[in-house]
Amino acid sequence: MKRAEAFRLPQFVCASASWERQLPHRALAIRRRSGIGSPVHSTKSKVALVACGVILLAAAVLFLLNRTPGGDIGAVRRLADGSTLELRQVIFTNAYQYSHRGGNRFLRFIEPITPPFIRNRFFPSRTGGFGFGTEGNTNLIVVTVNRCSAPNWWSSLARLRVFDEQGDVYDARWGAHTMGFPGEVVHGWQIRAFPRRSKTVGLRFLAQNSDGSWTNASEFTIRNPAYAAYPRWTPEPWPSTKSAGDLAVTLREFQSGGRMSGHGGQGNEQTAARKTRLVFAFANEGRSVENWRVQKLTISDATGNRWFPYLDFVKQEFDWTTNGTVEFFGALWPGENAWRLDVEFVRTGGFSPDELWDVPPIRLPAAGLLTDLTNSWHHDGVTVQLVALASPTTDHPGGFKWIAKWWGEEKNMVYSLALKVSPELKDHRLSVARVLDQEGREVEVVQHGNQDYAEQALFLKPGETARELKLTFAMQRSRFLQFLARPEFVAASVTNAPTGQSRD
Repeated sequence: MKRAEAFRLPQFVCASASWERQLPHRALAIRRRSGIGSPVHSTKSKVALVACGVILLAAAVLFLLNRTPGGDIGAVRRLADGSTLELRQVIFTNAYQYSHRGGNRFLRFIEPITPPFIRNRFFPSRTGGFGFGTEGNTNLIVVTVNRCSAPNWWSSLARLRVFDEQGDVYDARWGAHTMGFPGEVVHGWQIRAFPRRSKTVGLRFLAQNSDGSWTNASEFTIRNPAYAAYPRWTPEPWPSTKSAGDLAVTLREFQSGGRMSGHGGQGNEQTAARKTRLVFAFANEGRSVENWRVQKLTISDATGNRWFPYLDFVKQEFDWTTNGTVEFFGALWPGENAWRLDVEFVRTGGFSPDELWDVPPIRLPAAGLLTDLTNSWHHDGVTVQLVALASPTTDHPGGFKWIAKWWGEEKNMVYSLALKVSPELKDHRLSVARVLDQEGREVEVVQHGNQDYAEQALFLKPGETARELKLTFAMQRSRFLQFLARPEFVAASVTNAPTGQSRD
C-alpha cells in the first residue's frame, strides 16, 4: 500500500506566550538623597518586595509538595507545528467535573495567594469547565492544554491512543470535550477502556492533517492507576451458538485490528484508526431468520474494563450495527486472553398486532414552532408518552433541550420528537416500526436517541411536500446472551502494534 505523504508543517511557527516565562515584578521606587547617588527603596516598595518574596517562597514550597510522582503529569512537550502540549490532569474515576484555569503549573500555584493588584495584572482570566458523565463504569480522564501564539490558530489534536509496556495499543478516543481561548485549546479525553496489566500506561496523541491522514503528535507516560495482578479468562472457541428461548444466535466472526471503514480509516498503516468487528447469525426453531439485530453490545475483560459503544442503527460510518453485524472504533488488544460480550438482541419485524402502536396523524409544526402532544400508549407494563414535536433548529423546553436537539448534518431539515417511557426500560425495547407522511410516503428516521433511558428523542427527515406524520411504534421484550471469546487479530504490521514493534 502506498504510504501517505509526510505531514507538512504549517507556515507559521508558534511561540510560548511571554507571560508564561516571566515572574510578576514590580518596579522599585527610587529617589536620590542629597550628595548620595545610591537608590533608596520607599517604605511602600519595601513592603511590596517583601510580600512578593513571601509569595514566591510559599508558592515554591507548595509547588514542590504537590509534585507527587505520577509520570509525565504536568509535563509540557513541543509539537512539530511549534505549539506546546501540556498534560494537565489524569483522573481515574466514575464521574468528574473539570474546572480550567489558564497559565502554567507554577503560576496556578501562585495565583490563589497573590494579592489582587498583582493577580489582575499578570494572570490570564481564562476559566471554564466541562463534565464527564458515567454509565456506572470507571473511566480514565485525561486533560491536555495545547498552546500556540500564532494568529487564527486552532489545535489539530483529534485522537488518543493508549499503550502499555507489552506493546498493546488501543484507539481509546476520537474527539474530546473542548474549550477554546486565544492561543489555548483545552481537551478533555474520556478513556473508557485501557490495558491494566502493566505499571505504566502511555498516551499517544494524534493530529489530523488537512487530507484526513494522521500524525503522531506527542507521547506521555503515566503510572497505571488500575495496575494489579488480575486473573486470566479462558475463551470459548467460536463459531459458538447460544440460545434464548426459541432464538439461537451464533457468533460467526470476531475480528480486531482492521482499518475503520470509509474516511475513518484514512492514514498510513501506523496511524490509521482501527476497529473491532463482530458478526452474528440468527435462527428461529432451526430456520435462519433475518429479522433480528444487535441492540446493545457491552464489552468487558478480566481486569475490570467494561464499556459499550454507542451504536448507530442507520448510518454505517463509525460505531454501527445492522442485523447481526457490528463494527466499532478501537481494536481490542491481544494482551487479554478473552473478552466477555454481553449482547442484547431485538426484532426488526414480525411483530404481532398487540406489540404495535399506530399514532394518529401529527401535523408538522411551522418553522420556529413546537407542537405539544398528549398521545400515550400502555403495553406489557410500560407506558409511552409523546411530549412534543419541534420544527428544525427549534429547541424543546426543560431537559429535552439537549436530549431532543439535533447536532448532526442537515439541521434545517430534521424534526425532533420528544417522548417518555415509564418505568425505565430494563428488559423491554421501544422501536420505530415505520413512519409515513400523509401520502403514504416513507419518512426517513435519522436517529432514535437516548434509547437506554426514560426520556428519548426521535429525529425525522420528512420530504419537502410532507405536512403530517403517521408513526408506528413497536414494544418488545429483548433477548440477552453472553459470549466469552478471543478475537482474530489481523496482521500486526498493519494493526495495533506501535511504530517499530510487532507481536508474534
